[in-house]
Amino acid sequence: MMIRLTSAQRKMIASTTMLLAVCLAWLARFRPWGWWALGAMTASWLADGLLAKYPPVWRKVPGAFFIGAAFFALAHACYGAASVMVLRAMGLPFRWLNFSLLVAAFALAVGCHARLFARSSKRAAGFTAAASAYLLVVGVMASLAFRVGVETGGRLWMLPLGACLFFLSDCILVVREYRKEKSALMTGAIWSTYLAAQCLLQLGLWLA
Repeated sequence: MMIRLTSAQRKMIASTTMLLAVCLAWLARFRPWGWWALGAMTASWLADGLLAKYPPVWRKVPGAFFIGAAFFALAHACYGAASVMVLRAMGLPFRWLNFSLLVAAFALAVGCHARLFARSSKRAAGFTAAASAYLLVVGVMASLAFRVGVETGGRLWMLPLGACLFFLSDCILVVREYRKEKSALMTGAIWSTYLAAQCLLQLGLWLA
């Protein structure tokens, strides 16, 4: 007799498997920034459970979506911190000007998206502000990942690509929450880009 898993169960199996694989990989080849990478993966795992509402105990948590988003923001902050440590290990200075320009570009993209979503949604303005702030955190992480990718001459191309996929995954998620669309196509797009992003970011940091 085959056991049919729910969508939430499949998501958490994939997330837990990835967390265990990452832990084993860092045990085999540890680097100082590995703690931040593990922190990012752990925070993401908690966020996955809250957003999928599995195990069922998460369903009783008020505001589970926003708490899950906060854990994802923490994960992005951890990835950003890991990128900073990689840059320091390479003996590279932190260039505020380049960093600021990249963040400004991402912030502009976030602002345009937020305005577009707000016009086509009945969500409260508070949700728009929270989504914009969250995507800006993703932009900061992506800016640092791009800096590492550029400074290594493309050797760690996995970091900027992973950051872009994470940004894309979160944008799709925000659209889904705005419009309350639960289509299988949108869910598949979110998870495929998300899992690929996590694998690429972890691999890039592991190889750094």
